[in-house]
Amino acid sequence: MSIVNLFQDLKEGFGVSVLYITHDLATAYYVCDRIAIMFRGNVVEMGDVEKVLMEPKHPYTKLLLESIPEADPTKRWTTKMELSESEQEEYLRVGCKFAGRCPQVMERCKGEAPKDVSVDDVLVKCFLYS
Repeated sequence: MSIVNLFQDLKEGFGVSVLYITHDLATAYYVCDRIAIMFRGNVVEMGDVEKVLMEPKHPYTKLLLESIPEADPTKRWTTKMELSESEQEEYLRVGCKFAGRCPQVMERCKGEAPKDVSVDDVLVKCFLYS
């Protein structure tokens, strides 16, 4: 955590901005004032870190938060993950990049990319809010 504390000291002491790229949402919550959630290279939700992580709007953000594992040193990942053919095809998908996995997918999602919509000062790319 010393690097994370250094980021905090730089922000507070010198008033500098820090671009912090991570998969660790807990440290992002601690370090960041604003956060952008990305899926396959596309920002799907962006805004105040408190609002985005405590009141997520986009289905991917919600699933991402639900997927945070509990610490258990006895559980280890034993198999190597490889992208299936269908997952590889998802990268080329027209429309919302999350449509293939979204529990709230609509037909519109499959053929059209959603635009940024402001919801409670948070930008979200999702037809649920347009």
